[in-house]
Amino acid sequence: MLRLTDPGKRSQGFRHRLLVAAILSVLAIFFVVLRLMDLQILHYAKFRTLAHNNHVALVPVAPPRGLILADHGEVLADNQPTYVVEVVPDEVHGLRQTMAELSTLLALTPRELRQFQENRAAKPDFDPIVVKTQLTPAQMAAIAVRQLDLPGVRVVAMLHRDYPYNSLFSHVVGYVGPVTAADLRQFNPSSYLGQNYIGKSGLERFYERDLRGKVGYQIKDINAMGLQVGTLRSIPSAPGDNLVTHLRLRLQEAAAQALQGKGYRGAVVALDPRTGAVLAMVTSPSFNANWFVDGISDAHWQAILDNSGRPLMNRADNGLYPPGSCAKPFYSIQAVQAGIITPDYHTYCAGNFQLGGHTFWDWNRSGFGNTGLTKALAWSVDVFYYKLAVKMGIALQDQTLWRFGFGHATPIDLPGGASGFVPTPQWKEQHLHAPWYTGDSVILGIGQGYLLVTPLQLARAVAAIANGGYLVYPHVAKALVNPESGGVRNLGFIPPEDLHIPAAALHAVRKGMEACVNEGTCRSISVPGISIAGKTGTAQIPIAYKNGRTVYNDDSLFIGWAPVHHPRIAVAVVVEYGGANAWQALPVAHAVIQAYLKGQKPATVPVSGPDTPAAKQP
Repeated sequence: MLRLTDPGKRSQGFRHRLLVAAILSVLAIFFVVLRLMDLQILHYAKFRTLAHNNHVALVPVAPPRGLILADHGEVLADNQPTYVVEVVPDEVHGLRQTMAELSTLLALTPRELRQFQENRAAKPDFDPIVVKTQLTPAQMAAIAVRQLDLPGVRVVAMLHRDYPYNSLFSHVVGYVGPVTAADLRQFNPSSYLGQNYIGKSGLERFYERDLRGKVGYQIKDINAMGLQVGTLRSIPSAPGDNLVTHLRLRLQEAAAQALQGKGYRGAVVALDPRTGAVLAMVTSPSFNANWFVDGISDAHWQAILDNSGRPLMNRADNGLYPPGSCAKPFYSIQAVQAGIITPDYHTYCAGNFQLGGHTFWDWNRSGFGNTGLTKALAWSVDVFYYKLAVKMGIALQDQTLWRFGFGHATPIDLPGGASGFVPTPQWKEQHLHAPWYTGDSVILGIGQGYLLVTPLQLARAVAAIANGGYLVYPHVAKALVNPESGGVRNLGFIPPEDLHIPAAALHAVRKGMEACVNEGTCRSISVPGISIAGKTGTAQIPIAYKNGRTVYNDDSLFIGWAPVHHPRIAVAVVVEYGGANAWQALPVAHAVIQAYLKGQKPATVPVSGPDTPAAKQP
């Protein structure tokens, strides 16, 4: 028999289902409202940016870096076009996986992967980071066929820094390298968006703000696949200024050939004694600046580490050496000016000097007999300067050295120059816990002992004797040139400092240094048709300790200028372990002076004028 459902129960079940449906609907609406609040209110800025980025992308445009030129226009630091792979971390879906794929496609080395991570740490994630430079056609094709699978990865053309002369100008011109976080602590990070290089040393570092240019921008239209399909707006970049220097290519080549070509360790500095313009600056051994542009490879870095000559060291401005007898002209000037001796003072050289039971030998143990200032400088008579040191005393010796620029860093438009060292009694007491003895002054009187100088300091000091008593301020750069407008900004130079040297003192020392070339220890430097004045130096350097005795070697030095009465070049040469009597330094100086002056017309008027010191010649 069929039984009908109770109508009351059916109505109750319907109401129950309706209530559940209503609750679910309310909950659904509630969650929708919450999500809308989350999207539209709480995270509005974030999702607005993401939506915008689906449409446009701001791409920094690196400016061309300014060139560095020699005085006659030769390009010392250039830009060469190349293709690179860039990654924009913000646009990449899974950076680790993307880098793994690129590593396979491009055969990335561990060094390149490390370099990518270091560069990423220095830049915001929207700034492109170079992964691989100087792509081959095969590598470019490999990226092109995978472009849709590699969002945020692109092949772009860029300018790659190049040094055409490899190692010839590495220490003075310097080099660029990848931008690091440490670099950006010294420079404005916003100036390096889109830029891969920054000056690391030399002129590249000192004039970084002028060479780098101004970053531009492009606002790119992006499609749904993440590919750039057009440019909405462009803000052009401004190229860096070109830097013109005083450096002479022929002179630099001659110095390098005479020094590096023979495997010598040391340095050459050549200045215009009238202005302080640096004409040549060579360090040996050197290194190829191109090795550092994209980050140095492990092989190249190991080669530098294995070179006992420390090729990264700029010996011209950072090498510290006892000047040896090259200090004698400066003591002579001070002694005459202070009235310690007169220009016609004579003393007897028996080959040694006795002081307190100790014998100080002359380099010529047979002696030179009766010796005046001219002969003392021409033949570098040690006994003359032993006696002069006792007469002067340490206070006047130190005053002499500081006066000619020793003991403090030479002001020059290069980073990181050394100060050298001028010893004092106070220093010896504090550091060696011993008093200053007269014997210390005797040794200091021939440029030995604790005294240390740089080749740049020697060149600057001898330039003061050459130009009539003015201490110049060396400078490498000559002008900045805007490559777009052609506008020239001359960098000028700091006016030289008048040392107020009496004409009689200058004349006496210049006469002795000219005699040194004509008849004394510098004879082999002579160049037919060119008058030269100079001074040799030999400095004993401790190199080992055997059987209870110190073993020494000799550094070979030369300072001088030419022509004598119308100076145009002042030179300082240091050859480490170059032997006695400067026999290795002299041919180097000869090559430099000859390269600069041979075949050129000599000046017809003495050094003078509004921009140069007037010569104090009797």
